[in-house]
Amino acid sequence: MNRKSFHPSLWGLVAFWAFVESGLGGLMHAFHLPFTGIFIGGAAVASLAAMAAVLKGQGHSSGLGRQLVVATLWVMLVKLLVSPQSPPTSYIAVAFQGVMAAIFYSVLPSYKLASFLFAVVAMLESALQKLLILLLVFGTEFWESLDIWMISVSKQLAHVPLGLSALAGSYVLLYAIWGLYLAYRISIWPQRFAAQNEELKKAFSVWAGSVPEVRATKRSKPFRWVLLAVAVLVFYLLPSYEAWSTLIRALAFSVALYGLAPMVMRFWRQRLEKKQQSPEVQAMLTRVDSQADLFRFCWEYHSEKGKMGRMFAAVESALVLAASGDER
Repeated sequence: MNRKSFHPSLWGLVAFWAFVESGLGGLMHAFHLPFTGIFIGGAAVASLAAMAAVLKGQGHSSGLGRQLVVATLWVMLVKLLVSPQSPPTSYIAVAFQGVMAAIFYSVLPSYKLASFLFAVVAMLESALQKLLILLLVFGTEFWESLDIWMISVSKQLAHVPLGLSALAGSYVLLYAIWGLYLAYRISIWPQRFAAQNEELKKAFSVWAGSVPEVRATKRSKPFRWVLLAVAVLVFYLLPSYEAWSTLIRALAFSVALYGLAPMVMRFWRQRLEKKQQSPEVQAMLTRVDSQADLFRFCWEYHSEKGKMGRMFAAVESALVLAASGDER
């Protein structure tokens, strides 16, 4: 994997996807927050669709599948370096999304059709991932796997007054609807990119020149330690029984399911100690780090919108800037 193997615009999009996976994704996994697949999976789908649009627009369809797979490997590498607390299942999700994107966008000539199928399949996989792993990886009986999966869904929707079956159906339906919405948004991505690109680049250039000291302070190590301290404090401020039960479940799950993890991690750590010093990896990590400023600008840029609309608009604008290669 090296930088020269990428189309120039893909370098920024890989950094965008890696930032979401290792930053927001790492926090959501650490605190066991619900609907991780919707937020993180949605960002992955949008990133991969934008990469495919760039490659198709530049006439690089012949090598599109390989480029998307390499991009996925880069994201997994950054995720392992920056967010080691992420569970192994999150890497399965990243790999699945990358491979599905490579297949759909390289096989189907229609960008819109490929986007539609890719978004829906990726979101349904996110919703059913635990069930599929129990069935395919661990060979658990179907009904037993279904019971375990439905119970895990009910915990995420504990405050919804529905029966177990209705909750599970609503959960899958929610992911399916989100996949359809994503399919529509990314199918018109080329037009939206063309409409927003130049205006966003000019606005970001002005903004970036006006806050150099703030940007440097944001990425300082003391700030990261403060974030870590806050995260630990929030965990221990939870009701004691909830905190301990979460810890015990996590430990039991890890011991039972990932007994080989220490040996695997030791092997990868030895390889990464050498790989991390390479100019390509250092350049990627620097690019990923700069995404925090990119999101901050996009959030301020859409300050006139409501909270939900502002969030979606900010993510889309960040993706546009990442694709333009102007996110520094």
